[in-house]
Amino acid sequence: MARLARLLFPVFPGNGLFHVYGPGAPAGGADISGLSGGSLLVGGFDHLELSTLQGRVDVNVALEEWDIAPPDAACDGWEETASATVFLRGQVIVSGDIPGRSVRHRLFGGSGPYRADVHARQRRAVAERYDQLLQRYRDPHSAEFRIAEQGLRGREEFLIRLWPTAARGGWTRAAGVRFPTAVSG
Repeated sequence: MARLARLLFPVFPGNGLFHVYGPGAPAGGADISGLSGGSLLVGGFDHLELSTLQGRVDVNVALEEWDIAPPDAACDGWEETASATVFLRGQVIVSGDIPGRSVRHRLFGGSGPYRADVHARQRRAVAERYDQLLQRYRDPHSAEFRIAEQGLRGREEFLIRLWPTAARGGWTRAAGVRFPTAVSG
């Protein structure tokens, strides 16, 4: 068991959501019915949506790729967890609501179904603190509010762990072929 990659980056969650998907998948999660009741994660065939509960402050994301299922003990200290299976076409893209700020990672495991375990902490605390700021300052466009809001940036954290599922749907990756591959002829 080995961690193949780890990336750390901020994401601005538009309307309280950010997306995990591969090339060719809808960035906005077209076939996902939506998150409700404070759910952490909802998934479609080839994309996931993650909820932040506040949607106005950058969150920190750690994206890890593993060769097989990682140890559970490495996730102590996380308040919430959710899992899904997602089909990725050789890359994973994580994006929020700002065009041009998506993060791409080429998957060492190639194309196919991946298990995604998502862990989160400080979701509720940051959302509650943001509500307190709105009650205290009343005007979210004021300079005082913006300064106080800066203190919440990056406090909410997500860990996304990906690894190829054991059952790859009956196909095998041919040696030397890099997916996605276009064939013409």
